[in-house]
Amino acid sequence: MKVREIGCKTALSPSRLPGLDYTLNPYFGCRHGCIYCYAPATLRYGGPESWGSFVNVKADMPRVLEKEARIKRRGVVGISTVTDPYQPIEERLGLTRRCLEVLLSKDFPVCIQTKSSLVLRDVDILREFREIEVGFTVTTLDSGISAVVEPGASPPRERLKALRALADCGIKTWAFIGPILPGVVDKEVLENVLQSLKDAGVSYVMLDRLRLKPGIWGRMEDALKDEHAILEACRLALFKGDGTFDRLKADATEVCRRLGLEHQFNY
Repeated sequence: MKVREIGCKTALSPSRLPGLDYTLNPYFGCRHGCIYCYAPATLRYGGPESWGSFVNVKADMPRVLEKEARIKRRGVVGISTVTDPYQPIEERLGLTRRCLEVLLSKDFPVCIQTKSSLVLRDVDILREFREIEVGFTVTTLDSGISAVVEPGASPPRERLKALRALADCGIKTWAFIGPILPGVVDKEVLENVLQSLKDAGVSYVMLDRLRLKPGIWGRMEDALKDEHAILEACRLALFKGDGTFDRLKADATEVCRRLGLEHQFNY
């Protein structure tokens, strides 16, 4: 893993995502190495290093954020949208934590999304915010599959425990089931995941299907070369339009309604 420091021109970038006024990404690149990651396509990354093999650290972001937070309109800050704010290097650098301290001092609402239980380190700060949400991405409860498709992230059961711990501290939590991976997710899996998330105390769930962004299929073929059934199911859903995503959407809707779980789809 290559780590380097880079300059930070701005900390609070305007967001086009629903419910977020700004995005804040302390890092560029991510050690989690999720094979389905949309960030390279979103950022139009075309560098020589493979995504997941490097992390660029915006070490001066807290200083830049301090200046911007004094003059910008108060609004919801999404941390992070194209990288995980609690990827492993955060444990040593504490860059996300220092940004949170600035946002707390300026009373900015915050919405965090992560795949790492490291967020629990910052509970002392999080519980001081007047408006805060923490969301976890949960694509599967199968730790073996998770280790293949999101190798650097916390195991799924750790994420559930972290959600429960945050909810018990009075912090609003939510979950993102996405991307829904054909061959990994079926109705039975949805039942288990959604029930587990409800038991963990989430306020709502968001669901999204796998999308064919540039570079994703090549990464999937390489990572899933020994998971033929999953790869073929993804191939049929993405290239043949076999109706898998529509069926899973209907299944998820039924389960959420039965569980009384607030939900929304991004497709």
